[in-house]
Amino acid sequence: MHKKQPKTGINYWPNQLEWTDAPKPKTKQPSLIIQALLFLLVFATLQVGWLLVRDNAFGHFIRGDMTVKPVVQLINFLSPQINAMALGNQIIAPGGGLVVKLGCEGVEALFILLAGFLIAPLSRSAMLKGILFGTVLVYVLNQVRILLLFYAFRADKLLFILLHGTLTPIALIAMAGLFFHWWLMKYGTANTQKQTTTIA
Repeated sequence: MHKKQPKTGINYWPNQLEWTDAPKPKTKQPSLIIQALLFLLVFATLQVGWLLVRDNAFGHFIRGDMTVKPVVQLINFLSPQINAMALGNQIIAPGGGLVVKLGCEGVEALFILLAGFLIAPLSRSAMLKGILFGTVLVYVLNQVRILLLFYAFRADKLLFILLHGTLTPIALIAMAGLFFHWWLMKYGTANTQKQTTTIA
């Protein structure tokens, strides 16, 4: 191991903080209460913004073009005999279809994830990448959720009620939360500082 040498021009051994390669002091993170309040503020802001646009063309685009149409294409790929069709926010099919109402597009789970990333101790690059990958994850999971609900509704109404009202919303939020936790443990600035200190 390389032995540290004293600084030239002085006649004492400096303490640890004076080494040029010593770890920098940790940046003080906001308290949990402050972080919780910031999270609620960001989440509420996103929700209010969505309330302002969810009933106009943008909201219909999210529920129709971004949600229903891809699911219908997947249904027809998996079960071409069903011959499903997309009509706005509706999946129309002989034997039973679905209506993707407000709240079924997965925006609440996405807003929870976004609020977490926006107040988390992450570098800007890690935050933006986390938001990108997290958005894709929530979108794909929600599409799978709607696909399951479509088949469940046609097969067993009680199963549909259970999936729609309890299991799939919890699963969607839980998966988003697990992704956020993993990303924070991997790229969080506090974790990075801890690793740097250990290596030093």
